[in-house]
Amino acid sequence: MLRKRSAWGFSLPSWPLPFSMTSCACFMGNRVTLGIDNSLDFLNIAVSLEDKLIEERHIKNARAPSGIIADEVSHILSSNGHAIDDVGMIAVTLGPGSFTGIRVALAFCKGVSAAGGIPLIGVPTLDVLASPFSFMEGYYLCPLIDAKKGEVFCSLYYVSHGEIERLAGYLAMKPEDVKDIVKTPCIAFGTGVHLCAEDLSRIDGMTLVNDRFTRISGEALIREGLRRSTRPVEGNIEPIYGRKSEAEIKFNVTLT
Repeated sequence: MLRKRSAWGFSLPSWPLPFSMTSCACFMGNRVTLGIDNSLDFLNIAVSLEDKLIEERHIKNARAPSGIIADEVSHILSSNGHAIDDVGMIAVTLGPGSFTGIRVALAFCKGVSAAGGIPLIGVPTLDVLASPFSFMEGYYLCPLIDAKKGEVFCSLYYVSHGEIERLAGYLAMKPEDVKDIVKTPCIAFGTGVHLCAEDLSRIDGMTLVNDRFTRISGEALIREGLRRSTRPVEGNIEPIYGRKSEAEIKFNVTLT
């Protein structure tokens, strides 16, 4: 079963996701695609070959991600009979999310990309969180990330003919203000949904998913990366922080 029936009268997606990567990946030949997310609470590394997800790991380690990311990537590749030279594309989340996590993953991916001449595709974290809901025709989607400091990162999307259109920017706001940007019927989900539950639950046509879709699916990240790889890349790939960090505020500088 690719979808699980919910108490709300529609089916929620479950892993593996209800799509095939074949049409996106045909230009890749037999090469490996690597997906890396470090924007939320886990370091997530996924590997696919042709149209199949080979392996996905969610890693929570006592050591900082900067100290383990290279070893973990090497290990997941070698355990499946591959090396970095086999990688034909890398997809990485850009945020918003953890400032440090985003910078660590993006710096690593940029280094590997430059050293090996491997195409690198950046995908906003909120876009990846929304992507499994492409079958929810006529619904609005509101992924919510706990941004700490009394805020959430969020955006608003609309599903039409199997395509997801983003209607708002990548926003940082107080949980009580999220109700002002949503439209119904709407599904809200993610690590920040509990922070907004009191206000959103009062809205007719609002569905809150409290216990799933709280971390990135590596399979969804790779799918989105492959989809975007057919489009021209304009300029350098930069992180999406969503708001200023403490260092930027304190020292009046801009992080890149």
